[in-house]
Amino acid sequence: MHQLAGTLYEVWSQPRFQPTRMTERHQSIPKERLIINEGTDEQIECFGYRRHIPRTVLFAILGVVTLGFIFLVFRWKPNWEIRAMFERCSMEAADVLLVRDFHLRWHKTSVQNEPIELPPEKRRRRDDKPCFINGNPTVKVTVENSDVGESIEYVSNDIVPDRNRNYAQPSGGHELLRFFNFQKVMYVWDRELALFYRIGGLEENVPCSDFYHRFTGFNEIQQTNRRKVYGKNEIYIELKSIPLVIVQEALNPFYVFQVYSVCLWIFGYNYIIFSVAIVVMSLISIMVTVYNTRKQATTLRKMVKTDSRVRVLRGGNPHDDENVFELIPEADLVPGDVIQIPQRGCQMGCDAVLISGNCIVNESLLTGESVPITKTPLPNPPAPVDSPPMMFNPENHKRHTLFCGTQVIQSRRIGRRTVRAVVIRTGFATTKGLLVRSILFPKPMDFKLYRDAMRFILVLAAVAFVGFVYVITIKILHHALPKDIVLKALDIFTIAVSPALPAALTIGMVFAQQRLKKANIYCISPQRINVSGMLDLICFDKTGTLTADHLELLAVSPINRDQFMLINDPSTIPFGPFTAGMATCHSLTVIDGEIRGDPLDLQMFESIKWNLKEPMESDNTGFSNFMPTVVMDNSDTVCTPGQEKGKILLPPLHQIGVIRQFTFSSNLKRMSVITQTLGSNGLDVFVKGAPEVVASLCLENSIPDNFTEVLREHTMNGLRVLALAWKPLGQNVTYEQAQGLERGDIECDLQLLGLLIMQNTLKPETTAVIGELTNADIRSVMVTGDNLLTAIHVARQCGMVAQSEVVIEVSVTPPTRDNQTKVTYTINQVMNASSLHPSPSHEFSSKNPEEVALTMEDFHGGSYNGSTYHFAMDGKTFQALQEYVPHLIPKIAVKATVFARMSPDQKAQLVEVFQDLQYYVGMCGDGANDCGALKRAHAGISLSEAEASVASPFTSGTQNIECVSRLIKEGRAALVASFGVFKYMALYSMIQFTSVIIMNTIDSFPSDFMFMYWDIAITTLVALLVARNHAYPRIVSKKPLTSLMSPPLLFSVLANTFLQFAVQVGGYFILTAQPWFVPLVKDREDISNSYCFEATSIFFVSSFQYITVAFLFSKGPPFRKPIYTNVLFFAALVVLTIFTTIMMFVPMDGLNKRAELVVMERYYYGIIIALVVFHFFLALILESVVADTRFVKNYLTCRKCRGKNKQKKYDVIIDEITNDAEWPPITTQAIKAQRMNSSDNQNRGGAYKRNTTDL
Repeated sequence: MHQLAGTLYEVWSQPRFQPTRMTERHQSIPKERLIINEGTDEQIECFGYRRHIPRTVLFAILGVVTLGFIFLVFRWKPNWEIRAMFERCSMEAADVLLVRDFHLRWHKTSVQNEPIELPPEKRRRRDDKPCFINGNPTVKVTVENSDVGESIEYVSNDIVPDRNRNYAQPSGGHELLRFFNFQKVMYVWDRELALFYRIGGLEENVPCSDFYHRFTGFNEIQQTNRRKVYGKNEIYIELKSIPLVIVQEALNPFYVFQVYSVCLWIFGYNYIIFSVAIVVMSLISIMVTVYNTRKQATTLRKMVKTDSRVRVLRGGNPHDDENVFELIPEADLVPGDVIQIPQRGCQMGCDAVLISGNCIVNESLLTGESVPITKTPLPNPPAPVDSPPMMFNPENHKRHTLFCGTQVIQSRRIGRRTVRAVVIRTGFATTKGLLVRSILFPKPMDFKLYRDAMRFILVLAAVAFVGFVYVITIKILHHALPKDIVLKALDIFTIAVSPALPAALTIGMVFAQQRLKKANIYCISPQRINVSGMLDLICFDKTGTLTADHLELLAVSPINRDQFMLINDPSTIPFGPFTAGMATCHSLTVIDGEIRGDPLDLQMFESIKWNLKEPMESDNTGFSNFMPTVVMDNSDTVCTPGQEKGKILLPPLHQIGVIRQFTFSSNLKRMSVITQTLGSNGLDVFVKGAPEVVASLCLENSIPDNFTEVLREHTMNGLRVLALAWKPLGQNVTYEQAQGLERGDIECDLQLLGLLIMQNTLKPETTAVIGELTNADIRSVMVTGDNLLTAIHVARQCGMVAQSEVVIEVSVTPPTRDNQTKVTYTINQVMNASSLHPSPSHEFSSKNPEEVALTMEDFHGGSYNGSTYHFAMDGKTFQALQEYVPHLIPKIAVKATVFARMSPDQKAQLVEVFQDLQYYVGMCGDGANDCGALKRAHAGISLSEAEASVASPFTSGTQNIECVSRLIKEGRAALVASFGVFKYMALYSMIQFTSVIIMNTIDSFPSDFMFMYWDIAITTLVALLVARNHAYPRIVSKKPLTSLMSPPLLFSVLANTFLQFAVQVGGYFILTAQPWFVPLVKDREDISNSYCFEATSIFFVSSFQYITVAFLFSKGPPFRKPIYTNVLFFAALVVLTIFTTIMMFVPMDGLNKRAELVVMERYYYGIIIALVVFHFFLALILESVVADTRFVKNYLTCRKCRGKNKQKKYDVIIDEITNDAEWPPITTQAIKAQRMNSSDNQNRGGAYKRNTTDL
């Protein structure tokens, strides 16, 4: 019951019309309307209004006349209030805004004017061009940023700030800033452009150089002025007083409806006991809701509250740490402050960009992954002449940003300066604040489901209106008293319209969330549970999700004399550039005496058996300059002469200091370091990353001729391969100059050193889960950043691609001046992955390649089933398809299974592609590079040790994909339970409506006890216990219903409504035919006239009907366990059935007197039982057999007559390509080329030497 209020309020607050299209031009928007944050989840549409005095006075009078009811309606529908008491006006003249959010909910907010001065970086520019980005005007120039591999937005240098354009100038001379606040975000008015724009922080239009040269510390006055704009750096959770929360909850439409009903029953029918019972239940529900709300708010407040203090730069000499830093409360920070990061780490209370030193950070709050991440200073390249400077971009510069709520494990200074960062966002604008805002202002439930629920309520209201007219007519014809007519007519609405219908959709979700928590799956977005039961496609990340987190270094393959060597033990390789690269090109760090970092880096470093230390600045390392990280080979020991046990510890033979590190970038697919070897005057550069990327940066003469073949051989065997490259910087580059070099300056003209070959084994649970999903007709798709051939191998290994199925690689050649875009479909030559066993020699399968090629030709000839092939592509191809041939994407996507070398943004775009095809998409990943896709999917599951993260709505503490199977099962169980309760509540209303209509026809009415038995003893027990069935242990191919408007559900409700009506009417006529029957003689003084044969008969028949539909709508397999496993619910139905039967056959004078039941002939009770049994079996046939038949879906709904096709887009496309003999367009030439390649590989017999003596 406590779930009903919030849900109903949310549903009744939905708007009636659709939002404005995203593509609508701002120029076409009238001055009274404005779109802000367009195209994002925070899009809001604002309408300007000002108060209309005559209307306000009129509605104030109406409010008094209606005893405040009209103001109650305005509380539920703020858009009605604004339109009734205000008039439309321009944004500039508005004092109130009507705001429609992204989810089509209405809000009202006031426009304020205060004497506040905006910081310079937040003042709009006089020369800005009206280019709208996220609803804001900005100047955009695209420049390639080599540090992050992305296009960055820049602002021209000649832009001059205008200090006055955002302000109004009153006669007093004080500047007034015009703004409004909405959901903890401040929007400021720009007078010249006539729009509001979001304040935010320093994440937009700030050059990277400003963080080094402009933000050098504020004094207290400057900080105070900035705080007026940005607010305090606190995530404040308001704790409303308990009486206020109780009043607000009691004003919910559900409880107002209860008040109306109770007043009617008390003052009209004198039903004191039943009314008191309803009031007590409502009060309990309110108190439970208030308790939970208060508890959640208190818990959230404790979670986000912080009282820490930070050292902030106050100006002066920025290099003099002791004199210019001041310890202040963290809440006083403002964007632009320069803070000092403690050496022993801290928990970040703001978002800040690092400008000096390195930090080791645990970002499990953001990514769900607890692997330490190294943060490095923000790049600050000098701006080329006549070119704009590099602009800060929070998305592309994540590796240089410390996010609020994350834990800095430790910091390390570089040089003399302490570790510093510039605050860019505070309070609710931070990353942690965004998470809290999502909790405070959650997304509404699935709008489609609740829209359908409201349609049901409207239908019931229409039925109630018919009953209303019928009762009035009958009462007038029977010459009833006016009081009797009014009471009986009004009571029809309390019976036929159940306000609990929308809330019924949440009941299954509540129990499913509890079961998921016990299974170590945590949910921060409960409304996604029902949606997870609709999933028909799951995207999986590979590494850490399908395969084990920790890689096993299988071998290394250094280059010697233009040949790849294959070495199992890297520690046996003599010292040289290859060993030095393995020792230094990583992001490992020492935490509490233990080397920690990325598992891949850890495997590589441990294989050469070197040591790593991070010396203090005062330590003597032998280097002339400070080295943040020093690696060295293991110390040798020798026996002293004459003493076998005595040993002398010799110093390391080789020590290498890491001067600078460019961290791994998902977009660039590589990382690099600048190092110096002890005893050498020159510096070296080492680069590690994806082989094809690293090779593109190397000199051609350093790449062996068989590089492509060797790489293909490794990846086809499912191995993960990284390339290592190197180049000497020489003695001309000094230590100081190296600190200023950019990534693009050093990652070029490299020499390829060799390959690192790692084996990534499947997790034990992966194959079983993929098989379960496949058997249930749920598509599995792999989306990974790894090599394409490696991904194909893993897809075959785990069962995404069956051994007998064909994989077709898609590639795109961009158009040129002479040629159009060319899309090539190439058959992957490996057919049987089970015969491929990864080993240092990687010998190919003994299967005849010629035989494989012939199979391909047979497939092309049309004898191969069109469903037995899968497309595979890399991120480059996916991007080219979107850019050049987007019309092919749907045809490829419905058969694509493997997506490799996908960037985080491309993963999110792929999820959208599937959603556009009307798939319900799930995404499962480890959270590191999958955040965008996890959020974008209908149900994102992050494999993490944390209970919740910003990464996704679901977080699994169990580090394997069994959580996907469990979530789908629980989602289906919740969805079926919710639909079952919804159907029960609808039939409950119709059964009671029928009973009351029949009784009103004879001037009778149910007694106080009858209502209590129906509503409390039966319906309340059903509502509380029906959803306790556990999920079915197996996922079946049959999909649950996903719409309340689906033909089977509509047929079930309508058929059972007519059936129960027929049974009650039939029972009435059977009763009147009995020889002992005496019709009711109406007592005009008795408002109910319940003591009669008719009322007693109808009471027993309808009581059994409630129990019958409760049993029928609590379906078990194939989505939930059988009903008898829900022990409490099943026992309740049995007890209710027995007790109702006892009331008939064993008359109890006291109970009969209280319930106003008439004792009838015993044989007639047998007739009632026979009638109820007939109803039960007929309803069982309708529900279990007829409702799901093709006849119901096609003919009773007139779908065939109307010619409507309810197939989803992806089904239509699959049917089209299955019937297309020319798809996919694989040519014979491509097949022959594959045959030749296979033969060449077999004849080559291996591309390796196993001699290591020359190394």
